[in-house]
Amino acid sequence: DGAFVGDGCAISQASADIMLGMILGKTKEEALKLGDMFLRMIQGEATDEEIDQLEEASALKDIAHMPARVKCAVLGWHTLDEAFKKAKENSAS
Repeated sequence: DGAFVGDGCAISQASADIMLGMILGKTKEEALKLGDMFLRMIQGEATDEEIDQLEEASALKDIAHMPARVKCAVLGWHTLDEAFKKAKENSAS
C-alpha cells in the first residue's frame, strides 16, 4: 500500500501519482529499477524498450526538453529512493 502527500506543480503531482500506481505491489528492487528507468528516460538515455516498460510514465518523456521542469518530474522518484535508503538505515540500527 502507499500514498503521497505534498504540494507542488501539476507535473510533480502527476509524476508522483503515476509513480505510486506503478510501484504498488512491486518489490523494492522492482520499484528501484522502474525509478532508474524513469530517471534515464528523463535524461534522454533510456531505450525505446525501457520507455515502453514505463507505460503511463512514458507520457513524461518530453520533459527532458524543458530543463526547468525536470526537477518537478523527478521529485517523487528521488523521494522514493531516499525513503528506501532511510528505511535501510533504520533497519540496520
